[in-house]
Amino acid sequence: MSGLIGVFGEKEDSADIEPLIEKVKFRGTCWEKDGEEDSYSLAILNKSTIDHDDSSAYLDGYLVFSEEEGEALQGGEGENMFCKLLKKEGLSCFENIEGEFALAYLGDDDKILVARDPFGVKPLYYTMKDKILYVAPEIKALVDLGTPIKEAPPGSYYQKGKGWIRYYHLPRVVKKNDLSLEAAEDKMRHLLSLAVEERIDGVENLGVYLSGGLDSSVVAALAAELKSEPIRTYTVGIEGSKDIEYAKIVAERIGSSQHVYTYDLDEMLEVLPSVIYHLESFDCAYVRSSIPNYIAAREAAADGRWVMLTGEGSDEIFAGYSYLKSLDSEEEITSEMENFLKNLSRTGLQRVDRMNSAHGLDCRVPFLKPALLELVQRFPLDWKLHDWEDEPVDKWILRRAFEDELSSKVAWREKAQFDQGSGSSNMLSAVAEEAISDSEYEAESAKAPVPVRNKEELYYYRIFRRFFPESVLPLVGRWTRTS
Repeated sequence: MSGLIGVFGEKEDSADIEPLIEKVKFRGTCWEKDGEEDSYSLAILNKSTIDHDDSSAYLDGYLVFSEEEGEALQGGEGENMFCKLLKKEGLSCFENIEGEFALAYLGDDDKILVARDPFGVKPLYYTMKDKILYVAPEIKALVDLGTPIKEAPPGSYYQKGKGWIRYYHLPRVVKKNDLSLEAAEDKMRHLLSLAVEERIDGVENLGVYLSGGLDSSVVAALAAELKSEPIRTYTVGIEGSKDIEYAKIVAERIGSSQHVYTYDLDEMLEVLPSVIYHLESFDCAYVRSSIPNYIAAREAAADGRWVMLTGEGSDEIFAGYSYLKSLDSEEEITSEMENFLKNLSRTGLQRVDRMNSAHGLDCRVPFLKPALLELVQRFPLDWKLHDWEDEPVDKWILRRAFEDELSSKVAWREKAQFDQGSGSSNMLSAVAEEAISDSEYEAESAKAPVPVRNKEELYYYRIFRRFFPESVLPLVGRWTRTS
């Protein structure tokens, strides 16, 4: 994928950035810059041919500026534009910037500014040691420093002496809606198309993950409309899985060049340690869904892709999780959805980043465009969870809006998690059940400093602790439902 690594000290301080780079060098080719008098060192990792100018800003990812919607600026172009805007508007410039980024800016008198995108699509962690600030895209890069590691808050920037200051706040649900259903659909389609356009602008070697589910199919269809040549789509699963069946329908409909890969339990067990190492988590739900992600990313990288698109984020903003249908009130559903978004950088987005970065890929998330979320927060809950023939239908307005492009069969396909649709959801559970006795589970789960909720999760936890110390456990995002 990519990554921003930085070491920031006082003029008389110096610290070696190389051990941090070494831990995450699989993320891409390294571009380094050392500061004057050894007061700082910076590195950008990426797989593409993006040039970075010798400016005061250092950008991982891309920026979209309000006056240039639809055009994403990367590398030196984005860095120079940011410097101009910061000089003109000061820190209020973040009100006019979006994108998926981690960036550092070094101003006069050793002023340090580090910033992260609104949703935390780009990963960023930090720690302090001997008055030196270290930042990195993964926990493993910082763990050997032996100091407490924290996640940089999404939608925030860091100023020396002031800490992290939030510049973006997630929009709240708006009860009063002044849009008709038709107008809302049109606006939603426009913003989604714009989000895809921004994320593929100037991109070489593009690929799209296509599970045949609603979200990835929408992204693939929009990318196919925008590109003049057939896009490449990637699908993985167990032989005969639903994902492969539905993805074939979509690929034929949008005219993509489809790459399908099937795997079995033996391959799942083979990649499992690597998946957990890169994921930096043992959470049962995330490990399960990360396995097909990891294999799909491996296949895309082997096929020469550099940048991928994913349908991540749609479930969080369109009420896509099936258990929401069983909640008692609109307030309870709304509260759950707010928590989804607040924790996304430590859950679904972490999975997307780590599984792609393990193979040097950059994965972009069109559904997480701030203007799209602001629009969807104005929709009545009934447009997301809609009663149809006495059954609630999730993501109802999104299904309606793209039925013509995707076909009724795909548009109204029931939601399935990646591990379920790929056909692998229960296979590792059976392995864990056989490998761990009831008495072992009771003893080890009682000793564990965090909840280990079933034998499958204990199976993953054992592997996790081979790679990571107990001190990083507070950074592990948890899914509240494991079934």
